[in-house]
Amino acid sequence: MNRRNWLSSLGLSAAGSLVGLSAVTDSRANKRSWVLSLESFRVRHAEQMARLHSYLGGTFLPYLAQVHRGPKMFLEAIVAPHTPQALVVTAFPSFDEMIEIRNKVAAHQGIQRAHADLESGESQILVTATDSPQFHDGPDCRRGGIFELRSYHAPAWRDRPPAAARDAFRRAGIDPILTASAAGEHLPRFTYLVPFENLAVRQEAWARLDVDSEWRGLEAAVTGASIYKLAPYSPLS
Repeated sequence: MNRRNWLSSLGLSAAGSLVGLSAVTDSRANKRSWVLSLESFRVRHAEQMARLHSYLGGTFLPYLAQVHRGPKMFLEAIVAPHTPQALVVTAFPSFDEMIEIRNKVAAHQGIQRAHADLESGESQILVTATDSPQFHDGPDCRRGGIFELRSYHAPAWRDRPPAAARDAFRRAGIDPILTASAAGEHLPRFTYLVPFENLAVRQEAWARLDVDSEWRGLEAAVTGASIYKLAPYSPLS
């Protein structure tokens, strides 16, 4: 599958996405960054999640680990626009490597057979900030917590969150393990993956951020938020 066809399968404009992604990666040419794939898998009923996890943990992950040694994370939705669903987050050092690995996975016969009976959800391409992702070295205690994937529309931030946003997050007790920007026509959008000990801690943290005067002056509007838990077979905590 070539780039144009693969991007079209994600519902993206090939020209817009490639130009946007190139602009972001070129601006970070001398700094470490990652290209991220966020792919969701849906089922119609909760009782079908066991089958989906069997596929992801027993077929998809073992082969992905053979062809890609980079960071990867498997999450199950608790609160999301569509539930039940699972989310696979995979990090690649370049866009070309992402395409190469995904083509290998798509060509695997066992994955083709299993995937034919599954409903694919939304997919996203993101580019990380220079100090992200950090989810590959998290403490084991995260396995019992939750993860929130939250996106902001913030035109004034240009190609990366300002220092003032990071400071406001720190004051509120929000410590993202992933900070990324979107590619192509979705710019300017910024996405965070944030671990929390539980839902109460999460609510308190966002409440502190909402009343932070410096944060309120940054003009960032929430465009989406979903809450997940770590899948038992996920290699990352």
